[in-house]
Amino acid sequence: MNKKAVELNVNTIIIVILAILVLVILALYFTGGIQQLWQKIIPIPGAYSQTDIEQTRNACTLYCSAGDKTSFCTHEFTIREMSDGEVIGTLPVYCDNNLIKALDEEECLGAGFTSDMCETIRSK
Repeated sequence: MNKKAVELNVNTIIIVILAILVLVILALYFTGGIQQLWQKIIPIPGAYSQTDIEQTRNACTLYCSAGDKTSFCTHEFTIREMSDGEVIGTLPVYCDNNLIKALDEEECLGAGFTSDMCETIRSK
């Protein structure tokens, strides 16, 4: 009987599988995907709600688009601090807070909104 199929050693198959696994892990590491995956597997205690941050950033961006400096600087938002899916505290923030990063948005940059401007408005 003539066998035309290629016979692979079990060790060769295992080495190929391990090499592919290492390549996937390296790709995740260099693209930042490993951090996102790790955060889903093991939540960071005391992490802030990403949903709250995104909603606040969106509201702040709307203030920038409308040119509403007073609301941008004085509207206080509440961000929930989470641990294991439970709320363990809250953090009051304004749009110019570094956690929100609204000042990095194109609408706010174009409108000339700054942290100094907000400090001046809040001090009145």
